[in-house]
Amino acid sequence: MPYDRRHVVIQWGGTLPGGEIWSNSLRASSGDTGADADVPTEGELTDWLTGPLQEAVASWHSRATSRISTSAKLLYVKANAVDIYGHYLQENTLEYLYPSPLPGGSSAAVMPNQVALVVSLTTRYQRGPAHRGRFYSPLPSIVVGADGRIPAGEAQNVADSAATFITEAGDTAGPDFVVPIKIVVMSAGGAGGKTEIVTGVEVGRVLDTQRRRRTELDEDYQSHVVDQGAW
Repeated sequence: MPYDRRHVVIQWGGTLPGGEIWSNSLRASSGDTGADADVPTEGELTDWLTGPLQEAVASWHSRATSRISTSAKLLYVKANAVDIYGHYLQENTLEYLYPSPLPGGSSAAVMPNQVALVVSLTTRYQRGPAHRGRFYSPLPSIVVGADGRIPAGEAQNVADSAATFITEAGDTAGPDFVVPIKIVVMSAGGAGGKTEIVTGVEVGRVLDTQRRRRTELDEDYQSHVVDQGAW
């Protein structure tokens, strides 16, 4: 099922302890719709990716209030234009590799690799297609309270930092592109998909999991015989 317009897919990620990997993505688009909607040229995307965009991602990842553990390393950022079916428009993948792995800005890991903090992206709508999106903040370095939740102040700090990130990632693009793009939530399918501009962020107080992060680790099972005798 198609999206309602051509757009840009932003991806960033890196490594976790033990060689596991993590990644996140956002989508950005102009106000144009359809299979011929305006998207930045490869040159514009390259300039943006290697300048303001990689700086915005690095700032989010390394900012202390994002509460990402120093054990979560940021390695790359990608920004590529795609058609309404999600296929790359350019032949080459546009990717920025940081000169050295960039650690998160908080203390050492206190959670297993699969634990994450969800950053929800809100729009002008409360329900329906493209009304809400999300990305996972890796390896949160936050102590859970006696009620099983992180402190409200910590969730607010992350929300504030994420809002800054979304603003920097979206607004810095406008002045450099012929057609400005904004960070959006997109839904494919239906009568051609739907797109809504992100208008806010929400961070809850309950930690989540992202199981796919665990696929790289060897379980290394330790065993002990159980002798219950015969029936």
